[in-house]
Amino acid sequence: MSPTTERVDVRGIAVTVQRGGQGEPLLYLHSASAESAMWNEAFELLAARYDVIAPVHPGFAGSTGLERIHSVGDVVLHYVDLLNRLGIARAHVVGSSLGGWIAAELASLYPERAGSLALVGAAGLWIEGAPIAEVFGIMPGQLAERLFHDQQHPIAQMLHAAGENVFDTPPPEDVLLAFHQSTEATARVAWNPYFHNPALERRLDRIAAPALVLWGADDKLIPRAHAERYRERIAGASLRLIPNCGHLPAIEQPAAFAKEVLDFLARHPLSAKAA
Repeated sequence: MSPTTERVDVRGIAVTVQRGGQGEPLLYLHSASAESAMWNEAFELLAARYDVIAPVHPGFAGSTGLERIHSVGDVVLHYVDLLNRLGIARAHVVGSSLGGWIAAELASLYPERAGSLALVGAAGLWIEGAPIAEVFGIMPGQLAERLFHDQQHPIAQMLHAAGENVFDTPPPEDVLLAFHQSTEATARVAWNPYFHNPALERRLDRIAAPALVLWGADDKLIPRAHAERYRERIAGASLRLIPNCGHLPAIEQPAAFAKEVLDFLARHPLSAKAA
């Protein structure tokens, strides 16, 4: 399935929105990885049953608005405005890593907008003794080790090659530009405090949507203690682990990721809730 790609104006920010499939709307919020913003196998599988809406975060390659984003709250307001712009009152919200943090904030601040919530390796919390590992200022090979269970995955291999400077053919300029843009945009939101909002945990009980916490069993970036905390603090949330998987299930294990999300969403249709 080939998605449509559209530039949508959201209060002066030009947003690239990929969209495919039919059914209830599913807003997918990508991670800080530039590759996770690209339409991939996981999106294809979700789009078999849902209207998948996959925007590119402000400031990432494909969207403008970097200068307008100073906190995670700014990004949440941006996505409320995007939903309004698209005429969507409520959607399933699926977020990965940085996108999971944004999704949790959105569902806690605007509970009426999230019909269901899937947090996949979500950042956003501070847990004493279980810090999120460093991603800024480390070598690409170290980043690969923190993101992937399978170090032979093509993206992991690309990161290792970048660190060792052993490319047979250098990556395309647009790939390098996307990487640097995603790093800069992520830093504006997640540099300080580092990948968390101190206010988020105490308002997780405001989330009204059914929630799935989904984690790679071998996530070396965000410890499993964060998954457990989300499960504990969100009423009725369930926790599922994907074996042989690191921090990015939609990229490393797309079929397993999609199965878990689709099984969860099938139990919680939007039609079963009041508008």
